[in-house]
Formats: sequence, C-alpha cells, structure tokens
Amino acid sequence: MKIPILAYHAVAPLPAEARVPGTVPLAVFEEQVRGLVQGGYTGIDLDHAADLLDGRGERVSRPVVITFDDGYRSVLEHAWPVLRDAGLPATLFVVTGHVGRTTCYDEHKGGVPQEHADWAELERAAVQGLELGSHGETHRPLGELAPDEAAQELARSRELLATRFGRCDHFAYPFGDLPADADEQLARADYRTGCTTRPGFNRRGSALPRLRRQVLGRRSGIGRWRHLRLRRKLGRWW
Repeated sequence: MKIPILAYHAVAPLPAEARVPGTVPLAVFEEQVRGLVQGGYTGIDLDHAADLLDGRGERVSRPVVITFDDGYRSVLEHAWPVLRDAGLPATLFVVTGHVGRTTCYDEHKGGVPQEHADWAELERAAVQGLELGSHGETHRPLGELAPDEAAQELARSRELLATRFGRCDHFAYPFGDLPADADEQLARADYRTGCTTRPGFNRRGSALPRLRRQVLGRRSGIGRWRHLRLRRKLGRWW
C-alpha cells in the first residue's frame, strides 16, 4: 500500500491564477479537495498512517494524509472548513514560538507576511478535530543547530503542545531540513513521526522519522485534478 502525504502552507481567497509563494488560492484548494473525494481517496490522520506503515493498521481504500506547515491563520479560516465539510482529517504543524505573531518565512522567494493563528483559534480547531503537531519552537532548520539547540527546539515545542492539547506525536522539519541523525533526534524527543518535504510515496516499512510528502501549490490544482485522472496524476508525482 502506498500512502501519499500532501503538504500545504497557506490557503487564501486569491484569484486562481495568483502566484504567491507558499500560498494556494482557495478556489484551487477547493478543487483539489473535490478531486480527492471524487477520486475515491480516504483521508486518514498521521496516527493511522503510521500504524499502516508499521503493518498493523486497518487498511482503507486509497489512503491520503493532508498536512499544513507553519500554523497560519489562513488555514483555519479557509482550508479547514473545506476539509471539515468534505469529512477529511488534517494535521496542522505549529511553530510554538510564533503563535499569534506575523512572520515571513518565504521572504527570500518573494513571499508575503503571514499571520499565525493564536492559541484560542488553535484550541477551537482542535476541538473540531484538527490534529496539531510541532513545527519547532522558532522554525530554525535543525541541521544548522548545535545538538543541544536542536534538542530544545524539538522538546520545548512538543511539551507546550502536549500540555495544551493532551498530546503531540508528530513533527514537520522546518524548511524540510532533514538532519543526518533525524531518527535519533526524534526518538529522544518522543515523537512518533517526522515529515520531510522529500517527494515520494510512503510504504510499509518506511522510516517514520523521515516520511515523504508532496508539497502542493497553485499548479497542482484547476484543470489537473479531475477525478478520472487523479490516481494517474498522483502516480506520476510519486
């Protein structure tokens, strides 16, 4: 069984042809979600995916995992309602030190400032079923940090999220930066999975600290997600 994990950042009500790094226009996102539903894909959360990859989860038809990096407010305002209406679960990876703040991680690519959701907004979304994972405390690439700094980046964010929401088992690497000792770092911090931005399918036996994801953007949408072509398209991506 192949399990694709889709990765987004921001979703905003922009014209479908808009080109904003890291942001998918809402109309494009809605069509992508329709394509998944019409294509017969079953949304599962990261726990279920990890169980399947370990060979002990309940099998489903065409599983897919949907994730969002950074914890932006736009995801809660625009993307999460679409997914809830479609009955699809999702995971939002939160930068705990930037909650309620405005940042611009993609400034070097021409990106625009993005507002992060605050704690009250995250709590409401969690009650509605949105899973919250860690994207670090300060969004610094782990591979560029000293070992003790990397350990703090992982541990502090996990502890804060677990204290507020009861658990935090999943991590997404800031900027997709995968350190050489990722498996050991995540194990020491007690995470179950780590999500990269390396493209590819995940299969039984895949390393849980190094899950592959496909980052989706504007070009992954309108006119290219028709349900009769979706499976073939996913196959080409992965």
